Amino acid sequence: MNGIHDCGGIDGLGHVTVEKNERVFHDDWERRIFGLNWAIGMNGWWNQDEYRHAMEDRPMMDYMRDTYYEKWLFGIERLLVEKGVFTREDLLAAGALDTQSLPAGAQPAMSVEKVPVIVRDGFSYRRDEAAAPRFVAGDRVRTRNINIKGHTRLPRYARDKIGIIVVDRGVFSFNDSAANEGEERPQHVYSVRFTALEVWGENVSPKDTLCLDLWDEHMDFAAEGTSK
Repeated sequence: MNGIHDCGGIDGLGHVTVEKNERVFHDDWERRIFGLNWAIGMNGWWNQDEYRHAMEDRPMMDYMRDTYYEKWLFGIERLLVEKGVFTREDLLAAGALDTQSLPAGAQPAMSVEKVPVIVRDGFSYRRDEAAAPRFVAGDRVRTRNINIKGHTRLPRYARDKIGIIVVDRGVFSFNDSAANEGEERPQHVYSVRFTALEVWGENVSPKDTLCLDLWDEHMDFAAEGTSK
């Protein structure tokens, strides 16, 4: 999806203000949204990629206007409605959660005892499937020029670019298919190194490089002797 969230390389977005001694949460409602995200989204109701896409898929001005945790709230509300847990009217009326309408596979409410473990360890999307790697370290690859309507972890600035496989990180759920199709399609993830010249053009340092973690389906072998 080509949305404003994918803003790498875009100029004119304004000054980034760094707040001295910034608090973790500026208001109590942000703390509550942080907790809801873990207690609901990370407890079997949807996968992380669906949630990321739910936050991103919105009008540009809305995305630019909302604060960080407002984006989280939008994603949570949208998915609760899409999964049939709430209706929009329920949310507007602040109705109570109907526990009989939990989606298939949802887990019981998160207990207090689970919180420290989940916050400390998070959730791994590494998978044990014996998927064969398409590439090995040293392979020269070209990223695909994809412009899908759904979520993708291949940023616009890195599409149709030539890079070198640095390391195979193992097999993980494929973010793109998990978000858009509900299918994990486990495959290898690689650290891929690009020169700044390849990504940004001539007016950059020839010494600079950029590494991105990309999946098998994001790349193909680059023909020998080709370059951007």
